[in-house]
Amino acid sequence: MSEKHKKHQVNLTEGPVHKHLIRMALPMIIGISASMGFLLADTFFIGRLGPDELAAVGFAGPIIMIIVASSIGLSAGTSSVMARAAGRGDHDEMIKLATTSLILVGLLSLAFTIIGLLTINPLFRLMGADETVLPLIRDYMQIWYWAPIFVITPMVAMGIMRSVGDTSLQGKIMIWASLANIILDPIMIFGLFGFPRMELEGAAYATMIARAGSFVAVIYYLTYRFHVIKFSHAIFADFWQTTKKIMHVGIPATGTNIIIPIANSVIVAIIATFGNDAVAGATVAIRIETFVIIFFFALSAIIGPFVGQNLGVRNHERIELALKQSALFCIVWGAILTLIIALAAPSVTVLFDDTKSISDIATIYLFIVPISYGAYGIVMTANAAFNGLGQPLPGVMISTLRVVILQIPLVLLAAYYNNLPYVFAAASLSNILVGIIAYVWIMRTARNLD
Repeated sequence: MSEKHKKHQVNLTEGPVHKHLIRMALPMIIGISASMGFLLADTFFIGRLGPDELAAVGFAGPIIMIIVASSIGLSAGTSSVMARAAGRGDHDEMIKLATTSLILVGLLSLAFTIIGLLTINPLFRLMGADETVLPLIRDYMQIWYWAPIFVITPMVAMGIMRSVGDTSLQGKIMIWASLANIILDPIMIFGLFGFPRMELEGAAYATMIARAGSFVAVIYYLTYRFHVIKFSHAIFADFWQTTKKIMHVGIPATGTNIIIPIANSVIVAIIATFGNDAVAGATVAIRIETFVIIFFFALSAIIGPFVGQNLGVRNHERIELALKQSALFCIVWGAILTLIIALAAPSVTVLFDDTKSISDIATIYLFIVPISYGAYGIVMTANAAFNGLGQPLPGVMISTLRVVILQIPLVLLAAYYNNLPYVFAAASLSNILVGIIAYVWIMRTARNLD
């Protein structure tokens, strides 16, 4: 590899493990915090429109997460093979992988846009949306469904950046995109500074414009800073072979990530039987939850590239040590979060919607589910580590066990007894049980690497 190509790559196969994890995690925490901040801002501003608008976004959330999960899967597949190539110093292979992944992004995004626009009404009716919120959902999703290309491309591009050990640039891009969204939200939702009042449509436009800015930025940096985008005859000649390498991890990783929002769609439909206020309250709590578990998101984002680079040079002891340190962090930070959230929940939930029934439901959720956050962090880290090892199927099995075999049946049982707190307890119990299984499984796999 030339010096030009080495300049922006970090060698994760040497030096103290914990220092690499901290150095990579800090920019990710800041960037993800900014991204989650704009989700909270969305919730805050949409909550000002009314509970029906908040419920509409609650119904849309799992579908959007299915698209995001697909991008995470493709990102994981690309990052896994890219990290191993980076560990070996094979820049030509990195160019093939990165360029091919962007072609796949374009095809996948087009499919989501077409299918999404054609299925809005039947899909959301199936999820339990009534005639009060369905028109609001339609207003939002008819715009949002044009955004997948701007959502998926940055996700995959940032996975490429992480594979070479660079998280600082990703953090900056995420911050700027989030700031743009937060600024545009009130302007376009409420019609400030001469803009028309667009309400939910404005929220969708704000998101699309901010994501489009990220799209332009990542394409520029992959091309001119990391030098991994290059369209040539050789790229297209090897397209299917390179696609197979990416999809070896990408398809199962997509399955791992897509299982969760699909299950969440089912759970939202079950919660909808308790009324629109229940959906709105759960939406508020989940948006808050997404923000407070950013440390676990950051850890899962960096553990795959770390594992991949060290696997590329067969440095197995470093992999095992990184997994132990990650699990310890999840347990300690999870316990701290549980205490903080329990104290703060009653005061925070009313900021998003002061309707008592909605804030009460959100508070109950935040009393129960955070108990399991540490275990959920271990699940996320283990799944990402399996992807980094090029062994994605255990991650699929772990996610299936957590949400399909345990969570959905337990939630259905709670709904049968008409007990919403039990619905939330089912999610917490599933996280704890599967967290234990995930830790044992990934550590055993790491110890048995050849």
